[in-house]
Amino acid sequence: MFNPNANATFVNPLPKVVILLAVLLIVPEIIFQLGEFSIIGGPSGATWRQAIANEYGFSNRAAYLMWETGQYPFSTLRRFLSYVFVDINLVATLFNVVFVLALGKFVGERASPLSVLLIFFGSGVGGAVLQTLINGPDRAMLGASSASFGMVGALSWILFTKQRAEGASGWNAFRLILQLVIFLGIMVLIFGGRGWVDCVAGFAVGFPLCALLLPVHGRGLDFWFEKTRRR
Repeated sequence: MFNPNANATFVNPLPKVVILLAVLLIVPEIIFQLGEFSIIGGPSGATWRQAIANEYGFSNRAAYLMWETGQYPFSTLRRFLSYVFVDINLVATLFNVVFVLALGKFVGERASPLSVLLIFFGSGVGGAVLQTLINGPDRAMLGASSASFGMVGALSWILFTKQRAEGASGWNAFRLILQLVIFLGIMVLIFGGRGWVDCVAGFAVGFPLCALLLPVHGRGLDFWFEKTRRR
C-alpha cells in the first residue's frame, strides 16, 4: 500500500537561516584551530585568534570613548557585530553553536528568516551595549554569548505567549533562563569572571525584540517581512 509519508524524515530539517548562523560561527573557529595546531599559517597561526580579537573584538573602553567624544568611527562601530564571530576558545564556540542550532530551530520554525537574523544580531549589538553600561569601561567582549542568549529570550517569549493563550500564567516559559542563570552562577563561583552579564544582557534584548516581531495580538513586523518575501 502506498504510504505518502514514506519519504518523510524523522527529524524536521533545520531552517536554512539557522544553518547559516551556525556556519558563520564555526568557520572562524576551524581556522583558528588549524592555525593553533600549525596545520596552516606556520608559526604565526597560533597568534591568529589574539590578533583578530584585538582587531575585531568588542572593547568597552572604545565604546565609552566613542560616546564621550561624539565621534563614531567605523573601526569601532563594526566591533558591535564582529566580536560575535571571534570566541575565546573552541569550547565556548561549540556551546554557542549548540544554542543557535537547538533554539534557533524552534524560533526559526515560527518566525521568518529575517526575524531570526534580527533577533540574533540585535541581541548581539544590544547585549554589547547593556553589558558595557553594567560593567563599565574596563572590560572587553568576545563570542556569541549575547546573540545566542537572545535566542533564549525569543524562545521564552514564544512559550510565554503560547501558555498565556492556553490560560496558563506563562511563568513556566522562563524555566530555561532560570536554569541557565543558576548554571552560570555556579560557573562564576568556580571559575570567576563576569561572562554571565553578556548572557543575561542578550536575553534581555532578545525577549522584547521577539515581542516586537511576534506580538501576542495583531500583526507584528514578522508578518510584513514574510508577506514581502512571498511577493
